Amino acid sequence: MPWLVLAALVVVFAALALWWWRRPQAPLVQITVVTRQTLRNQVFTSGTVSPDQRQVVMAAQLTSPSATFHVHVGDVVRAGQVLLTTPNQAQAAAVAAARQAVSAARTALVQAQAQYNSAPPGFQPQLAGAVANAESAYAQAQSQLAQAEAAYEATVVRARFAGRVLLENSDGIAPDGTQAPLLEVVGFSKRIVLEVSQVDAVHIRPGMSAEVTTEAYPNQRWTARVVRVAPYAATGTTGAGQVEVDLAPGSRFPVPYGYQVNVQIVSSTHRRALVVPYDALAQAGNQYVVYVYRAGRVHKVAVGLGITGDTVVEVVRGLKQGDQVVLNPPPGLADGEAVRVR
Repeated sequence: MPWLVLAALVVVFAALALWWWRRPQAPLVQITVVTRQTLRNQVFTSGTVSPDQRQVVMAAQLTSPSATFHVHVGDVVRAGQVLLTTPNQAQAAAVAAARQAVSAARTALVQAQAQYNSAPPGFQPQLAGAVANAESAYAQAQSQLAQAEAAYEATVVRARFAGRVLLENSDGIAPDGTQAPLLEVVGFSKRIVLEVSQVDAVHIRPGMSAEVTTEAYPNQRWTARVVRVAPYAATGTTGAGQVEVDLAPGSRFPVPYGYQVNVQIVSSTHRRALVVPYDALAQAGNQYVVYVYRAGRVHKVAVGLGITGDTVVEVVRGLKQGDQVVLNPPPGLADGEAVRVR
């Protein structure tokens, strides 16, 4: 019957259509071309403005719990200037007495030497003992003076450098009841203290330039210089190793101590670097690979990576300029597999 033939044909065509729809198809991929560009490895981090020199005086350092302050907050001090003293009348009296003893011993020595020099040669041996005793007494007096002066200096705290008094706290107690500095003096120069990851630290060296910004001074930028990279890492708050990096800003850097700043360091610049987007990378074991597209098929290629940019990474091994690589390789993509390009 014709209608039976027609029905059979419909079934056959439906089966063929279903087979065609379900047949395995080559993966559909997007590709990009490997190019060259100037790439800068940049470290972005934040830091704290700190004094380059800092002298903190704690109560435990003093010879007495009672102290007299000779400077106050905001005062400019010179190196060696007296900052505070503890009661030292006895020590001052001992210094004065020791100086008198040195003066008397010096006079006695001069007289003994004069007598020795003016005596006839035959009598000088008889006076040699007196000169030796006078020399010994003078040396002992000088030693006692040095001890007295050291005891006096222990009651005096002097500025170790020229700077400004930042803090004065006569009782040495913080609001929470813990010990606090009696006095703090800071130098005139500042530094910016950063903590960077171990990965970033290996690219940073003294002498590199950095750009500094802060929300407290919008639309302003300053240049600083890396002056120190710590030779060790310490465990940070996240448990990862952190390395301290110190920057020296210019003399006109106005940001006060304790403020947070944002820092950008260009640690290296590679011109005409061969680059691919991050999206082209896949991981195979402990190495990175890309899928290179050639004549309708993809080929898995291991690559060596260099410095990184915002959206691309330098390839130092495995590719050449003009190669076409797959973006976001689909899971299960096999080496040599045929693909369709959209």
